[in-house]
Amino acid sequence: SEVLGAIDAPAPAPFRGSGSHGFVENFHCTGCDMEVLRVENMTWGDEVSYMFLRNNYPNVMKLRQHLRPNRGCSAYCCQCSSRSADAAASLEDVADGLRWRVISA
Repeated sequence: SEVLGAIDAPAPAPFRGSGSHGFVENFHCTGCDMEVLRVENMTWGDEVSYMFLRNNYPNVMKLRQHLRPNRGCSAYCCQCSSRSADAAASLEDVADGLRWRVISA
């Protein structure tokens, strides 16, 4: 899976008591109308199917079967798409080619 690189991505907003994953504030999918989830120090392994994401987002415990440890990277997903990127990648670069948008607060 491809890893993108760039700079300045804000830290994810933690949920369920974990600082290593969370929803990215103001980062939204216009396809499934869900917030984008980021899992730090992980990348997506094999191809992740739409149905897998649809059935398991946002449960990181279930998503982890397709996640691989990769320091300095982040795995992103919504309920319909996934992408791996360098942890320093801008959200605009992460969203390139997907229906993910940075929205104004």
